[in-house]
Amino acid sequence: MAGFYRKSIFGLLVFLLISVEVKSQQDPLYNLYYYNQVMINPAYAGLYKDVTLNLISRKQWVGIEGSPLTNFFSFTSSVSKRFGVGAMVVDDHLGINTSQEGQLAFSFKVIAKEEMVLALGVQGGLINYRYDYSKLNLQYVDDEDLDMNRTQFSRSNVGTGIFFRTEKFYLGVSVPRILHVQINDGMEASSRYLRHYYISGGFIINNTFHNLVRLKPSFLLRMIPDGQQALDVSLHALFLETIWAGVTIRNFDALGANGQFQVSQRLRVAYSFELPTNSLLSQNFGSHEISLLLAFSPLGMQQKVVRYF
Repeated sequence: MAGFYRKSIFGLLVFLLISVEVKSQQDPLYNLYYYNQVMINPAYAGLYKDVTLNLISRKQWVGIEGSPLTNFFSFTSSVSKRFGVGAMVVDDHLGINTSQEGQLAFSFKVIAKEEMVLALGVQGGLINYRYDYSKLNLQYVDDEDLDMNRTQFSRSNVGTGIFFRTEKFYLGVSVPRILHVQINDGMEASSRYLRHYYISGGFIINNTFHNLVRLKPSFLLRMIPDGQQALDVSLHALFLETIWAGVTIRNFDALGANGQFQVSQRLRVAYSFELPTNSLLSQNFGSHEISLLLAFSPLGMQQKVVRYF
């Protein structure tokens, strides 16, 4: 019976990928953006005076065949008081669909003070989409609405964002991929990607338990032109300036817990666990995400960074 449910859900995922009415792919989903938001906002590149390397791996709905798997790597650095740069590589899998993405980011700080930063960012790159139709078990292999000879294509894309932070507050607005992606599937053009709009924000509450604990409420709103929306509401606590722990609710359909441990001044390790609260709860073993973040300061103008956002 469990195998039947897994095959049914996998079939649903595949249907969503190839259906005439529902063809657009969504941005990869992350939980650990709390500690590095460059994957959703290019203005975050070089926001702090350091060099940051970040590796994230996320497996969603463990136990369901064809469920999403995302691997992400980023490099960001400040290069002067005003400028920052970044590079990102994403490898994303969902059902028969695989995409590889490379992006370069550039940011400029309109305000560049120790206690306040306002940054504008742009990014651009290439995304390669692949489809493995051998994973499909089709009843009719000659469907004229499905071009099975086109197994891959590449498209360029650009994005932009703005990020504002003080010592206790942050707010970001971004569109990391502005261009819609359309291809001709044989009979008609179809959308394979629709732009996503992001709004993120949060603040730090100090003076809790004699400054041994800092609290950080935050949110992330993701919107797509077709009307889909997703809202994350989170509460995190920082203990002794070393350990983060927090909980997140996404659209009241998923509940997650995550944490980050600062192993040393340079290395931080984070982990996230999430469970759906809908009918998928009994059909999978949750979503798991792990992050390794290395931050250091090789340039003269860079320094050790205390990062709350």
